[in-house]
Amino acid sequence: MADQLDLVRRFYAAINRGDLAAIAAFYDPACVVEHVFLDDDAVYEGREAVAERWARELGRWSGALPGGRRLDVRRIAGLETGWGWVQTEWLGAIRRAAGAAESRYQAGHSHFWIEDGLIRRHRSVSREVQSMAEPPRAPSARHYPDRPAVGVGAVVVGDDGRIVLVKRRHEPLAGQWSLPGGMLELGETLEAGTAREILEETGLVVEVGPVVEVFDRILVDDEGRVRYHFVLVDYLCRPIAGTLVAGTDVGEVAWAAPAELPSRRTTEKVRAVVARALDIGRGHTW
Repeated sequence: MADQLDLVRRFYAAINRGDLAAIAAFYDPACVVEHVFLDDDAVYEGREAVAERWARELGRWSGALPGGRRLDVRRIAGLETGWGWVQTEWLGAIRRAAGAAESRYQAGHSHFWIEDGLIRRHRSVSREVQSMAEPPRAPSARHYPDRPAVGVGAVVVGDDGRIVLVKRRHEPLAGQWSLPGGMLELGETLEAGTAREILEETGLVVEVGPVVEVFDRILVDDEGRVRYHFVLVDYLCRPIAGTLVAGTDVGEVAWAAPAELPSRRTTEKVRAVVARALDIGRGHTW
């Protein structure tokens, strides 16, 4: 199922780029597309008809999310109904490409049938919403857990090579400079969780790149009991929009050159992850 999930992830990235040729290439020549376009309940059959309809959609509406994106994909998951089916949940924001600046917001989910590496069927169900705001999330139990918790983090590298650092407000590592990140939420993809945490902690909208490292962090109390146990996945990211500002979970945020990391008393692990990310970045094409 991993290949199907990755294909849908790349399909949404093409939509957010507004890349018509790439969007069309994901569809099977005999595809069927239902209820996908705004204010349009028509069914489109065949790649040529779908590509033409996408061209009209891209020409009429532009993305109203930071960086010009159209969709914030919250979940990509396989369906138990059969091999090849993928379900997504998303929030969308668009505005007319020319004229009125007022945005329209939607929440919805989509189903994809993937076969031979192409989308054979694509259908959506959506509703209008007032904004991109979501209900408050319930806090996760992190202290003295009964099982490891999954966290995500990022080495956010600016065009000038500097790295985003945050000073932690809460334990663990309260008062220390570290990389931004947080806890993955139920049903959330690793990439979506990384982008959400970076936005919440730093105010930056990022493009999530390759995995830098996966490791665990286990902290025990004076009695030897496990107080924290995290499995952490760090990604290489680049900022595409937003302004650096400290979120509620961090005390300070700053851009720092890699050479400054020791003076900010970052851990050896942070410095090693940054070095690896910079090495990966030299060979990565965004």
